[in-house]
Amino acid sequence: MTSKIMEKNDDMSEILNYGIRKIDTPLGNIYAISSEKGIIKITSKNQNENDSIGKLHLDKTEKWFDSYFKGEENERPPLDFQEMTEFRKGVLNKLTKEIGFGKIISYGELAILLKNVRAARAIGTALARNPWQIIIPCHRVVNSDKNIGNYSGIKGNMGKKFLLKHEGWNISENKILINIP
Repeated sequence: MTSKIMEKNDDMSEILNYGIRKIDTPLGNIYAISSEKGIIKITSKNQNENDSIGKLHLDKTEKWFDSYFKGEENERPPLDFQEMTEFRKGVLNKLTKEIGFGKIISYGELAILLKNVRAARAIGTALARNPWQIIIPCHRVVNSDKNIGNYSGIKGNMGKKFLLKHEGWNISENKILINIP
């Protein structure tokens, strides 16, 4: 019995090692989860708020989302890449650096930028596991035929359509038509 209580207490102490902030967005409430090093995750799953860890990172994240949904893209909050493979880090960093607000890229084009032309599927997997939805813009990656593809981020494909439209893209039947200047 004592060991079970200790396990529960250990789990609770693990939860307290992170700060959590609820952020209201046009896609609904999202939650930023922070360590001392930076943001570790963005999720739409309900969380209990706790600003005791990483408050500065949570503040920056909330400001970033506010500016993003106003059509601006400022410096991203610090991200905590804890225990992420070098390949995944490379994919997420290249996407963030190269593909700004209002731009799109295909999985194959991203593979070429990464100088790994056979990695399109692995890139798709890395993007599907992106813990920083919207901040790391995996919603900007589309199929080579300009079909929006699948999106495992907030609100699924509906969320991806919303984000691409927000960034100026015209979408019809899951296919990008033209960029609206």
